[in-house]
Amino acid sequence: MNSEEIIKYTSKVLPKLNLDDCKSTPINNGGSDRDYFRINLVDGSSMVLMKYTSERPDNFKFDSATKILKKNGILSPDIIYHDKENMMIWLEDLGSDHLWDRRNSEWNERGKLYRSVIDEISKLHGNNEKKLSPDEISQLEPSFDKDLYKWEQDYFFNHFLSYYSRRAPSYQDSLRQESEFNELIENLTSSERFLIHRDLQSQNVIIHKKKPYFIDYQGLRLGLREYDIASLVYDPYVTFTKTQREEIINYAFKDRDQNEWGPIFEACSCQRLMQALGAYSKLGNELGKTEFLKFIPRALENIRDILENSDILPRLTPYLSEEAISL
Repeated sequence: MNSEEIIKYTSKVLPKLNLDDCKSTPINNGGSDRDYFRINLVDGSSMVLMKYTSERPDNFKFDSATKILKKNGILSPDIIYHDKENMMIWLEDLGSDHLWDRRNSEWNERGKLYRSVIDEISKLHGNNEKKLSPDEISQLEPSFDKDLYKWEQDYFFNHFLSYYSRRAPSYQDSLRQESEFNELIENLTSSERFLIHRDLQSQNVIIHKKKPYFIDYQGLRLGLREYDIASLVYDPYVTFTKTQREEIINYAFKDRDQNEWGPIFEACSCQRLMQALGAYSKLGNELGKTEFLKFIPRALENIRDILENSDILPRLTPYLSEEAISL
Protein backbone atom coordinates (compact mmCIF):
# COMPACT_ATOMS: atom_id res chain seq x y z
CA MET A 1 0.00 0.00 0.00
CA ASN A 2 1.22 3.48 -0.77
CA SER A 3 0.69 6.57 1.39
CA GLU A 4 -2.25 7.83 -0.66
CA GLU A 5 -4.12 4.53 -0.34
CA ILE A 6 -3.50 4.40 3.40
CA ILE A 7 -4.85 7.91 3.95
CA LYS A 8 -7.86 7.09 1.77
CA TYR A 9 -8.70 3.98 3.80
CA THR A 10 -8.17 5.84 7.07
CA SER A 11 -10.51 8.66 5.97
CA LYS A 12 -13.15 6.06 5.16
CA VAL A 13 -13.11 4.28 8.51
CA LEU A 14 -12.33 7.34 10.68
CA PRO A 15 -14.24 10.15 8.90
CA LYS A 16 -14.02 12.58 11.83
CA LEU A 17 -10.25 12.86 11.52
CA ASN A 18 -8.70 15.74 9.62
CA LEU A 19 -6.37 13.97 7.22
CA ASP A 20 -5.70 16.87 4.86
CA ASP A 21 -2.05 16.87 3.77
CA CYS A 22 -1.35 13.84 5.94
CA LYS A 23 1.14 11.20 4.92
CA SER A 24 2.13 7.77 6.15
CA THR A 25 5.55 6.20 6.45
CA PRO A 26 6.37 2.48 6.58
CA ILE A 27 7.69 0.95 9.82
CA ASN A 28 10.17 -1.92 9.78
CA ASN A 29 8.21 -5.10 10.43
CA GLY A 30 11.12 -7.37 11.36
CA GLY A 31 10.40 -11.01 10.66
CA SER A 32 6.61 -10.83 10.51
CA ASP A 33 4.36 -10.99 7.46
CA ARG A 34 2.48 -7.93 8.66
CA ASP A 35 3.02 -4.41 7.30
CA TYR A 36 3.06 -1.39 9.59
CA PHE A 37 2.65 2.28 8.75
CA ARG A 38 2.79 5.40 10.90
CA ILE A 39 0.17 8.04 10.09
CA ASN A 40 1.10 11.53 11.23
CA LEU A 41 -1.89 13.79 11.85
CA VAL A 42 -2.05 17.57 11.47
CA ASP A 43 -2.44 18.13 15.22
CA GLY A 44 0.94 16.51 15.84
CA SER A 45 -0.43 13.18 17.04
CA SER A 46 -0.05 9.88 15.18
CA MET A 47 -1.41 6.38 14.89
CA VAL A 48 -0.17 3.08 13.47
CA LEU A 49 -1.85 1.01 10.79
CA MET A 50 -1.21 -2.73 10.81
CA LYS A 51 -2.03 -4.58 7.59
CA TYR A 52 -2.08 -8.34 8.10
CA THR A 53 -2.61 -11.35 5.86
CA SER A 54 -4.37 -14.69 6.05
CA GLU A 55 -1.14 -16.65 5.65
CA ARG A 56 -0.68 -17.08 9.41
CA PRO A 57 -3.69 -17.99 11.57
CA ASP A 58 -2.30 -16.08 14.56
CA ASN A 59 -2.76 -12.81 12.65
CA PHE A 60 -6.49 -13.14 13.26
CA LYS A 61 -5.92 -13.44 17.03
CA PHE A 62 -4.45 -9.96 17.56
CA ASP A 63 -7.80 -8.33 18.34
CA SER A 64 -8.93 -10.98 20.83
CA ALA A 65 -5.46 -11.13 22.41
CA THR A 66 -5.55 -7.37 22.92
CA LYS A 67 -8.88 -7.63 24.72
CA ILE A 68 -7.50 -10.30 27.06
CA LEU A 69 -4.45 -8.16 27.84
CA LYS A 70 -6.62 -5.11 28.49
CA LYS A 71 -8.92 -7.12 30.74
CA ASN A 72 -5.90 -7.99 32.88
CA GLY A 73 -4.59 -4.42 32.97
CA ILE A 74 -1.52 -5.28 30.90
CA LEU A 75 0.14 -2.46 28.99
CA SER A 76 -0.48 -2.82 25.25
CA PRO A 77 -1.63 -0.54 22.40
CA ASP A 78 -5.26 0.52 22.18
CA ILE A 79 -7.13 -0.60 19.08
CA ILE A 80 -8.69 2.43 17.39
CA TYR A 81 -10.48 0.59 14.61
CA HIS A 82 -10.47 -2.92 13.16
CA ASP A 83 -11.49 -3.47 9.54
CA LYS A 84 -11.81 -7.26 9.53
CA GLU A 85 -12.86 -7.47 5.88
CA ASN A 86 -9.69 -5.77 4.65
CA MET A 87 -7.52 -7.14 7.47
CA MET A 88 -6.41 -3.74 8.73
CA ILE A 89 -6.10 -2.50 12.32
CA TRP A 90 -5.49 1.10 13.39
CA LEU A 91 -3.56 1.26 16.64
CA GLU A 92 -2.41 3.69 19.27
CA ASP A 93 1.11 4.84 18.40
CA LEU A 94 3.43 3.92 21.27
CA GLY A 95 6.50 5.32 19.55
CA SER A 96 9.65 3.57 18.40
CA ASP A 97 11.68 3.18 21.60
CA HIS A 98 11.97 -0.58 21.96
CA LEU A 99 13.66 -2.36 24.83
CA TRP A 100 16.15 -3.42 22.16
CA ASP A 101 17.10 0.24 21.63
CA ARG A 102 18.33 0.35 25.24
CA ARG A 103 20.70 -2.59 24.75
CA ASN A 104 23.79 -0.41 25.25
CA SER A 105 22.46 1.57 28.21
CA GLU A 106 24.14 1.44 31.60
CA TRP A 107 23.00 -1.64 33.50
CA ASN A 108 21.41 0.43 36.28
CA GLU A 109 18.95 1.79 33.73
CA ARG A 110 18.66 -1.33 31.60
CA GLY A 111 18.28 -3.68 34.54
CA LYS A 112 15.48 -1.53 35.92
CA LEU A 113 13.66 -1.78 32.58
CA TYR A 114 14.00 -5.57 32.52
CA ARG A 115 12.63 -5.80 36.05
CA SER A 116 9.66 -3.67 34.96
CA VAL A 117 9.06 -6.07 32.06
CA ILE A 118 9.06 -8.97 34.53
CA ASP A 119 6.56 -7.12 36.72
CA GLU A 120 4.28 -6.48 33.74
CA ILE A 121 4.41 -9.99 32.30
CA SER A 122 3.69 -11.39 35.77
CA LYS A 123 0.17 -9.96 35.43
CA LEU A 124 -0.28 -12.20 32.39
CA HIS A 125 1.34 -15.20 34.04
CA GLY A 126 -1.20 -15.02 36.84
CA ASN A 127 -3.80 -16.54 34.53
CA ASN A 128 -3.96 -20.31 34.39
CA GLU A 129 -6.48 -22.48 32.55
CA LYS A 130 -8.92 -22.32 35.46
CA LYS A 131 -9.06 -18.50 35.42
CA LEU A 132 -9.92 -18.29 31.73
CA SER A 133 -13.37 -18.88 30.32
CA PRO A 134 -13.86 -21.46 27.56
CA ASP A 135 -14.61 -18.59 25.18
CA GLU A 136 -11.34 -16.85 26.03
CA ILE A 137 -9.36 -20.05 25.60
CA SER A 138 -11.00 -20.64 22.21
CA GLN A 139 -9.76 -17.22 21.04
CA LEU A 140 -6.13 -17.99 21.90
CA GLU A 141 -3.57 -19.71 19.73
CA PRO A 142 -3.37 -23.48 20.40
CA SER A 143 -1.79 -24.23 23.77
CA PHE A 144 1.73 -25.56 24.10
CA ASP A 145 1.47 -29.34 24.05
CA LYS A 146 3.55 -32.28 22.85
CA ASP A 147 2.74 -31.59 19.20
CA LEU A 148 3.78 -27.93 19.37
CA TYR A 149 7.04 -28.68 21.19
CA LYS A 150 7.76 -31.41 18.60
CA TRP A 151 7.04 -28.90 15.83
CA GLU A 152 9.56 -26.47 17.33
CA GLN A 153 12.20 -29.19 17.50
CA ASP A 154 11.55 -30.25 13.91
CA TYR A 155 11.75 -26.58 12.91
CA PHE A 156 15.26 -26.53 14.38
CA PHE A 157 16.32 -29.69 12.55
CA ASN A 158 14.70 -28.77 9.24
CA HIS A 159 15.74 -25.14 8.99
CA PHE A 160 18.91 -24.81 11.05
CA LEU A 161 20.79 -28.06 11.59
CA SER A 162 20.18 -29.35 8.06
CA TYR A 163 21.61 -26.10 6.72
CA TYR A 164 24.64 -25.53 8.99
CA SER A 165 25.67 -28.95 10.32
CA ARG A 166 28.85 -30.56 8.98
CA ARG A 167 27.42 -33.95 9.95
CA ALA A 168 25.84 -36.08 7.23
CA PRO A 169 22.02 -36.03 6.92
CA SER A 170 21.90 -39.63 8.10
CA TYR A 171 23.61 -38.62 11.36
CA GLN A 172 21.20 -35.73 11.78
CA ASP A 173 18.23 -38.06 11.25
CA SER A 174 19.67 -40.44 13.82
CA LEU A 175 20.07 -37.58 16.31
CA ARG A 176 16.47 -36.53 15.75
CA GLN A 177 15.31 -39.95 16.89
CA GLU A 178 17.21 -39.84 20.17
CA SER A 179 15.00 -40.28 23.23
CA GLU A 180 16.37 -37.14 24.90
CA PHE A 181 14.20 -34.93 22.69
CA ASN A 182 11.04 -36.79 23.71
CA GLU A 183 12.21 -36.64 27.33
CA LEU A 184 12.56 -32.87 27.00
CA ILE A 185 8.99 -32.66 25.70
CA GLU A 186 7.72 -34.86 28.53
CA ASN A 187 9.43 -32.53 30.98
CA LEU A 188 7.88 -29.46 29.37
CA THR A 189 4.37 -30.91 29.38
CA SER A 190 4.44 -32.04 33.00
CA SER A 191 3.79 -28.61 34.54
CA GLU A 192 0.73 -26.39 34.83
CA ARG A 193 0.15 -24.00 31.93
CA PHE A 194 -0.40 -20.26 32.23
CA LEU A 195 -1.00 -17.44 29.77
CA ILE A 196 2.23 -16.48 28.03
CA HIS A 197 3.30 -13.97 25.38
CA ARG A 198 5.14 -16.67 23.36
CA ASP A 199 7.71 -14.26 21.83
CA LEU A 200 8.84 -12.12 24.74
CA GLN A 201 12.04 -10.59 23.39
CA SER A 202 13.48 -7.08 23.34
CA GLN A 203 12.01 -6.03 19.99
CA ASN A 204 8.50 -6.89 21.19
CA VAL A 205 8.58 -4.48 24.13
CA ILE A 206 8.16 -0.73 23.60
CA ILE A 207 9.15 1.74 26.29
CA HIS A 208 6.35 4.32 26.34
CA LYS A 209 6.06 6.95 29.06
CA LYS A 210 8.83 5.10 30.91
CA LYS A 211 6.78 1.90 31.05
CA PRO A 212 7.01 -1.39 29.08
CA TYR A 213 4.22 -2.04 26.59
CA PHE A 214 3.90 -5.40 24.86
CA ILE A 215 3.47 -5.72 21.10
CA ASP A 216 3.35 -8.66 18.64
CA TYR A 217 1.39 -10.74 21.13
CA GLN A 218 -0.94 -12.40 18.63
CA GLY A 219 0.73 -15.68 19.62
CA LEU A 220 -0.80 -15.42 23.11
CA ARG A 221 -1.52 -18.92 24.43
CA LEU A 222 -1.32 -21.25 27.39
CA GLY A 223 2.18 -22.48 28.10
CA LEU A 224 5.01 -22.32 30.61
CA ARG A 225 5.90 -19.07 32.31
CA GLU A 226 9.53 -20.17 32.16
CA TYR A 227 9.36 -20.09 28.35
CA ASP A 228 8.64 -16.35 28.39
CA ILE A 229 11.45 -15.66 30.84
CA ALA A 230 13.84 -17.77 28.75
CA SER A 231 12.81 -15.78 25.66
CA LEU A 232 13.65 -12.57 27.49
CA VAL A 233 16.99 -13.42 29.12
CA TYR A 234 18.37 -15.60 26.31
CA ASP A 235 17.25 -13.13 23.65
CA PRO A 236 19.88 -13.34 20.85
CA TYR A 237 19.17 -9.73 19.84
CA VAL A 238 20.97 -8.45 22.94
CA THR A 239 23.86 -9.38 25.22
CA PHE A 240 24.01 -9.96 28.96
CA THR A 241 26.88 -10.66 31.26
CA LYS A 242 26.45 -13.78 33.35
CA THR A 243 25.80 -11.61 36.42
CA GLN A 244 23.20 -9.50 34.63
CA ARG A 245 21.33 -12.53 33.32
CA GLU A 246 21.34 -14.19 36.74
CA GLU A 247 20.03 -10.98 38.32
CA ILE A 248 16.99 -10.91 36.01
CA ILE A 249 16.37 -14.66 36.34
CA ASN A 250 16.48 -14.46 40.13
CA TYR A 251 14.13 -11.47 40.07
CA ALA A 252 11.67 -13.30 37.82
CA PHE A 253 11.53 -16.33 40.13
CA LYS A 254 12.07 -14.58 43.46
CA ASP A 255 8.86 -15.99 44.95
CA ARG A 256 9.45 -19.60 43.84
CA ASP A 257 11.65 -22.47 44.95
CA GLN A 258 14.59 -22.97 42.56
CA ASN A 259 14.22 -26.74 42.80
CA GLU A 260 10.79 -26.26 41.24
CA TRP A 261 11.52 -23.73 38.51
CA GLY A 262 15.20 -24.41 37.75
CA PRO A 263 14.94 -27.62 35.69
CA ILE A 264 11.89 -26.35 33.78
CA PHE A 265 13.63 -23.05 33.03
CA GLU A 266 16.69 -24.85 31.62
CA ALA A 267 14.43 -27.02 29.48
CA CYS A 268 12.47 -24.02 28.22
CA SER A 269 15.68 -22.15 27.44
CA CYS A 270 16.98 -24.96 25.23
CA GLN A 271 13.60 -25.38 23.54
CA ARG A 272 13.26 -21.66 22.87
CA LEU A 273 16.77 -21.30 21.46
CA MET A 274 16.26 -24.26 19.13
CA GLN A 275 13.13 -22.55 17.85
CA ALA A 276 14.99 -19.25 17.45
CA LEU A 277 17.85 -20.86 15.51
CA GLY A 278 15.35 -22.45 13.14
CA ALA A 279 13.55 -19.14 12.71
CA TYR A 280 16.69 -17.08 12.00
CA SER A 281 17.92 -19.59 9.45
CA LYS A 282 14.57 -19.80 7.67
CA LEU A 283 14.14 -16.03 7.59
CA GLY A 284 17.68 -15.44 6.38
CA ASN A 285 18.34 -18.36 4.08
CA GLU A 286 14.90 -19.15 2.72
CA LEU A 287 12.93 -15.90 2.89
CA GLY A 288 15.73 -13.51 1.97
CA LYS A 289 15.73 -11.56 5.24
CA THR A 290 19.48 -11.91 5.63
CA GLU A 291 19.71 -9.44 8.52
CA PHE A 292 18.53 -12.27 10.80
CA LEU A 293 21.59 -14.39 10.08
CA LYS A 294 23.77 -12.14 12.24
CA PHE A 295 21.87 -13.28 15.35
CA ILE A 296 22.70 -16.96 14.86
CA PRO A 297 26.16 -16.83 16.51
CA ARG A 298 24.78 -15.35 19.74
CA ALA A 299 21.89 -17.82 19.82
CA LEU A 300 24.42 -20.62 19.38
CA GLU A 301 26.58 -19.19 22.15
CA ASN A 302 23.57 -19.08 24.45
CA ILE A 303 22.44 -22.66 23.86
CA ARG A 304 26.01 -23.97 24.09
CA ASP A 305 26.35 -22.31 27.47
CA ILE A 306 23.17 -23.99 28.74
CA LEU A 307 24.11 -27.41 27.35
CA GLU A 308 27.62 -27.27 28.79
CA ASN A 309 26.33 -26.43 32.26
CA SER A 310 23.45 -28.89 32.45
CA ASP A 311 22.64 -32.48 31.58
CA ILE A 312 19.97 -31.50 29.03
CA LEU A 313 20.31 -32.93 25.50
CA PRO A 314 23.81 -34.43 25.89
CA ARG A 315 23.75 -35.97 22.41
CA LEU A 316 22.90 -32.63 20.80
CA THR A 317 25.88 -30.88 22.42
CA PRO A 318 28.60 -32.16 20.03
CA TYR A 319 26.43 -31.31 17.03
CA LEU A 320 26.51 -27.64 18.03
CA SER A 321 30.25 -27.37 18.69
CA GLU A 322 32.34 -24.96 16.64
CA GLU A 323 33.83 -27.94 14.78
CA ALA A 324 30.41 -29.34 13.89
CA ILE A 325 28.72 -26.12 12.72
CA SER A 326 29.67 -24.25 9.56
CA LEU A 327 28.50 -20.65 9.69
